[in-house]
Amino acid sequence: MPCRTGCPTQDHASWGECARAADIHTQWLGGTGVSFGDQKRFAKTNEDFRRAVKDGLQPAAVSDRAIRAAYESAERG
Repeated sequence: MPCRTGCPTQDHASWGECARAADIHTQWLGGTGVSFGDQKRFAKTNEDFRRAVKDGLQPAAVSDRAIRAAYESAERG
């Protein structure tokens, strides 16, 4: 029997074919991942970077410090 035990049709040629047909996805539920607060901070930094590029700047990196430095450099001329 090549199918997964939870397969409703039990008619796949291999376990892999069965798993692909089920469209199985994994999700990390561990406690060492990025916190929600960090995700919000990363999203804000990315948005600030996009805004700087849209304003014609080229920050050296996607970081608050680099974005701030790009704006300060532009203000100095």
